Amino acid sequence: MKNLLHFITSACLCLWVGFNSTDEIKHSLQIIHKGISLTKPVICTLVEVTNDNALPHEFYMDVESVVCGDNQCKIDVVRIYWDELGRFNKLVLPKDVHLEKAEGISFTDKDYNKLNDILKNEDSPLQDVFKDEIVGTVGGEGVDAMSGETILLEKSAYVKGAVWTCYSLWHWVHGDIKQHIKDITGKSYSKQDLRLLLKQKDYQAFAIEQLTKKEGYSKQTAHVILNAIETDPSLLKSSLPYWENAPKSIYAFGSEELLSMLKPTNRMLFLTSILQTQQELSPDFFNQLTPLVSEFTYQEIDIFLNILKEKQMVTNNIIQSLVPLLKAENFIISRRAYYFLEGIDLSKENERKTSNFFEKWKDRL
Repeated sequence: MKNLLHFITSACLCLWVGFNSTDEIKHSLQIIHKGISLTKPVICTLVEVTNDNALPHEFYMDVESVVCGDNQCKIDVVRIYWDELGRFNKLVLPKDVHLEKAEGISFTDKDYNKLNDILKNEDSPLQDVFKDEIVGTVGGEGVDAMSGETILLEKSAYVKGAVWTCYSLWHWVHGDIKQHIKDITGKSYSKQDLRLLLKQKDYQAFAIEQLTKKEGYSKQTAHVILNAIETDPSLLKSSLPYWENAPKSIYAFGSEELLSMLKPTNRMLFLTSILQTQQELSPDFFNQLTPLVSEFTYQEIDIFLNILKEKQMVTNNIIQSLVPLLKAENFIISRRAYYFLEGIDLSKENERKTSNFFEKWKDRL
């Protein structure tokens, strides 16, 4: 290692700058680190390591081990590695560098193993903690170094005596950098490459995201995405930006296909997307939804009726599917249906049914 370069921001450092290789590409990035500032980005150097096919293989960045809130932390420079999708790989310390806990006590092997587990956890409680709330590494565990108030933070979320280090490193690992890595990798692949990646389980969400960024809208791509969702319904969430930004014909095709494979666990997500998007759907699509209305929960009924109002899409078939809800076992569903039906033109028969509902339940309306 030589020529240590310390950025003015004093948060990200680039080590080993004397080492150059044709399979490494340096990217200057602006990163938001929650422990430094919520608004002011830090300038960092991310290094991309390519494989024999000149495609991203892994990434690394050299950072300070701790953003210290009490000015009593020992700060070292460490190297974080991610894979090509921004998933944490490993933490590497320079020779003769050891992380420390409170009172200058070095990490044990057990501490390093726990830190590794912490950094692998994408859903760590550390994500919801602001730096002003961080437990001080000096002055007692479980006490806010600034306010003196007790903070409820799971012990599994940090190494005892090294909360600042765990917090700092976790936010380097799981902050803005992950999206930068995915975007750099995505730019290295063609649309055809990304369609092929849709068939590989660990790459499907990434491929959908990057195809959306590349505006890879085609029936061929839509078919592959739908096949992936049919195999793994959890991919619906990743696919919504693709459909919502697609040309009208692709959106209509995708929505109709999704409706045929709709699972109850994904219905709320699907309906919420329809409500929020500016895309338009045909009356036929909404007529196809009517057989499902009797199965909807109250939350789904509420969203569905909001969609009909927002999209001005009330057909006779839809009205006929809503009227039976006046006799639903769940009163809040029947009441919601009544309020909706009350505001639209109905046949005399349906008007009679809504009037009967009113007379029966007027004390609860």
